Amino acid sequence: MKKTVLKLGLGALLAVNLLLVQAVLVPNGFQSQAAQAAAVKAEEMKVKGKISNISQKAKTIALTPADGSFFLLKFTDETTVKGAGSIKEIKADEAIVAEYKVVDGANIATSIALVMVELQPGTSEIKTDELADLLKKGEVVVVDARPEARYNESHIIGSVSIPFAKLAKMGDDGAKLLEPYKGKQLVFYCGGPT
Repeated sequence: MKKTVLKLGLGALLAVNLLLVQAVLVPNGFQSQAAQAAAVKAEEMKVKGKISNISQKAKTIALTPADGSFFLLKFTDETTVKGAGSIKEIKADEAIVAEYKVVDGANIATSIALVMVELQPGTSEIKTDELADLLKKGEVVVVDARPEARYNESHIIGSVSIPFAKLAKMGDDGAKLLEPYKGKQLVFYCGGPT
């Protein structure tokens, strides 16, 4: 008799479990949790990171957020772009902030914005034509603040390499790197997020 009751009890438990999995019978507590999960998925989220790889063909961006993790993002023709003319202008090693939604388990970007450095008080931005005129007159020293490897790949002719990371690491002693150019106007350029 005990075996029969045990078999019926397990059978009933399996039947209820099957109904729950197939969403035939959903208790009220589970229904509200499912609705909450759907609302979170529909909610737009943000991610910020450096592009480690971008594929125009696959329409994917592999990001490395500040915590060093890996984040895969897909973009579509509807994805808006800020800071560049189009998604085709965005390259690896650039920092972006992306707003995205999770659709069928994939992170789909709704907008992508290049992260640009904010100018410090006492500094100003100049246009390319202005810089060209200053270079012709010899009135300016151009400082490439990108990592030295990027400087070695290519740089503005006549610029000097003083990586921002090196300046920041040296703290107040970083000013010593700029002493040879004392009394000259300095123009710094970088890759965007520096």
